[in-house]
Amino acid sequence: MGRPRFVRSVVLLLGILLLVVGLHISGALTFIEMPLTKVFYRGTEVLYTLNVWDGESYVTKRMSLDELRSSFLQLQATYRNAVVDHATLLELQDENTNLKKQIKFFSEKQWIYYTGHVTGKQIDPFESTVLLYIEQAYIHIPVGSPVITQDGIFVGTVVAVEGNVVNIRLLDDGNTKVGAALLNQEKTVGIAEGGFGKSIRMNFIPQNEKVVAGDIVVTSGLTQEIPYGLPIGVVEAIEKEPYEPFQSAVLSPLASSNSLQILSIIVANINA
Repeated sequence: MGRPRFVRSVVLLLGILLLVVGLHISGALTFIEMPLTKVFYRGTEVLYTLNVWDGESYVTKRMSLDELRSSFLQLQATYRNAVVDHATLLELQDENTNLKKQIKFFSEKQWIYYTGHVTGKQIDPFESTVLLYIEQAYIHIPVGSPVITQDGIFVGTVVAVEGNVVNIRLLDDGNTKVGAALLNQEKTVGIAEGGFGKSIRMNFIPQNEKVVAGDIVVTSGLTQEIPYGLPIGVVEAIEKEPYEPFQSAVLSPLASSNSLQILSIIVANINA
């Protein structure tokens, strides 16, 4: 007796459940579900309780789901703006430090120079150039002029000028060839050449000259328009073959081509 009644009850419950599911899928129960949803929604609002620090103590604040979502989006926007502002501040600090070092460098020289901000770059294994904006550059900037960054570090030469835009070929460009000198006892001279990735080579160093890792390399003054003594890089390794008349040195440049922001172009020596 009891078992058939139990089976009938289970079948009846399953039938009711399937009927309710079918009505829900068809949308026939919407008029009942919507009021119930609002009731349950109001009942769960107490779950969105926040403890907010006001600078002295925590304050308990209740928020609806919409208010919580709005506050979260606002917090996201505030954080994003703070990150952007911080990045901008760091960039301005770097540029300010660079500019101060350039001004200090030129304060000790009798040179005419123009300073500008990098507006474009072409950095790849085959070509390494940057564009500099200088007002009336076509009047003031001669092709071949040397370009420096902070502390007078030599980074390249002017190869073209169009209007207010100066095209600068950097040291690591494959077409760069600049007279260079080692700051050793012999004041060894050679040619600094680009086209070797991030490194630079100093070629045509006489085989009998003593070159060691750590030697500092500067411009030799033998290239037209480029004065003596502008720092280029530091010797990393020496390559020499027996019976060859020359040896080569691999240099690590003192300035990275990817980090250039503010550059100065030397156009003349006042005492020349």
